[in-house]
Amino acid sequence: MWSSQIVAFIVAIIMWEKYKKSTQRNFLFFLGFVLIIEALGYFVPKFYNVKAYFVYNIYIIVAGYFYLYWLKNINKTKALGLLSITIFSVALFYFIIFEDFFKLWKALFILLSILIAIHSFLFYSKLLSQNEVVKYQDNQKFWIVTGTLIFFINYVPLTLLQKPLDIPSIYFRIFILVLNLIMYGFYIMSFLCLKEK
Repeated sequence: MWSSQIVAFIVAIIMWEKYKKSTQRNFLFFLGFVLIIEALGYFVPKFYNVKAYFVYNIYIIVAGYFYLYWLKNINKTKALGLLSITIFSVALFYFIIFEDFFKLWKALFILLSILIAIHSFLFYSKLLSQNEVVKYQDNQKFWIVTGTLIFFINYVPLTLLQKPLDIPSIYFRIFILVLNLIMYGFYIMSFLCLKEK
């Protein structure tokens, strides 16, 4: 269940010396945080007989700021980055005041997905304009952005169509598992591509 996250975390530790001075240095700590969230998401319902939605809301908040801050830094777009962080913060403030913390904040996750997609497409356009695309297999940022985008951009239609199409929760979980495998697989590639450098 958590195999891809665990492997990504281990590879991040092994390759730490290769990226500890880069904009990706905080991914090691973020992956550790993801493992804690996954463990809490699994054990809280088992021990306390409650839904773990609040645990995943904590993930949405931390991941939102983490990804938006990182994308702002790699794209070197201070104005767009600050605008995105402000939009996310205003939406988060609304959710904290008016929404139930113990129900999953899907709309906030969808907003985050849209903001990540905007920054990701900006990253790709800059990559193309710099002719760096031919060296994408050695570009750690490319692998991370691509994995993140695949997960978040596919989560939106899954979430929006789950109720109208009456998708059983077991299939929804399988889709999310596959998306997690893809995203963390790309993260693993992002660390392994540093091996030759």
